[in-house]
Amino acid sequence: MKISITNIEKKYGKSQALWPINVELDSKFVTILGQSGCGKTTLLKILAGLEKPTNGEIRFDETVIYSSNLRKNVRPNKRNISMVFQDFALWPHMTIFQNIAFALKGILPKSEIKERVDHVMRLVKMEGFEKRKPGELSGGQQQRVALARALATNPKLILFDEPLSALDAVLREKMQEEIMHIIHELDCQAIFVTHDQTEAMTMSDQIIVMEAGRIAQVGSPQEIYHSPATPYVADFIGKVNWVDKGSRIVRPEGVSRHSQLGAIAKQAKIVKSTFIGDRYLVQAEVEGNQWSFYENAPLEKGKLLKVFIDEKQIYQLEGLH
Repeated sequence: MKISITNIEKKYGKSQALWPINVELDSKFVTILGQSGCGKTTLLKILAGLEKPTNGEIRFDETVIYSSNLRKNVRPNKRNISMVFQDFALWPHMTIFQNIAFALKGILPKSEIKERVDHVMRLVKMEGFEKRKPGELSGGQQQRVALARALATNPKLILFDEPLSALDAVLREKMQEEIMHIIHELDCQAIFVTHDQTEAMTMSDQIIVMEAGRIAQVGSPQEIYHSPATPYVADFIGKVNWVDKGSRIVRPEGVSRHSQLGAIAKQAKIVKSTFIGDRYLVQAEVEGNQWSFYENAPLEKGKLLKVFIDEKQIYQLEGLH
């Protein structure tokens, strides 16, 4: 399904939450990435029909979902969308079966509801928990139930509003893999909101980076990482070392202490070495800028040495040619 967002903006009184947004989304797994307050959740809620835009148009393929000019606004329950919230949003007084079945009332005949609930519970590996209540489950289990409820209506699009932020690091990584696997196995698309760069890079086919109510860049994880459009995107995605007064960048993996043919030499003063598991992240001062690169052993603080840049790994910012 192609999602076309045209001149969508949102104002709260005199405050501009979203400036006119224009983007087309047709990838299987899209992530909207940005800092708190950048407008990513507002855009997600507009797609869901939970917020009404001030202006603009949204189409799902050729179907108009919202249009300020046509005065059309399809109700949330008619958009064939499901949403997974950050706080799970499960009814505490209902059993897990009832929580999922509730979303199916009026959609499926009563005789088919149990079969559908059983099916989605198997998809999220929660068979046998149907009679429990949300308070009897761990955070990870509640997240699986929230995902099962979203899948139950067989939506064309599932929206995720920072659904993994409440989970610990190990469980978060496991749920990332399971969500990706389920989405790619089913006939649906996902739009996933997060402020976590690693989450966005590992899960997405396409990333929308937002800054202050505007889209800063749209692209694949590789494009966003290697060809950032603006200084903001370069700094926000991964670690970056600035070359030539901010017009070019090199990522830490492009910096080495070992010279090679065509390499550019720079003088570095070691500031700090931090053990990060399989290697050390070294922070150094290079020509007045803070740089980072990787080493197998820590380097002495204050030590002066040469580092070398692989010219093939120097990238020109798209907007600063």
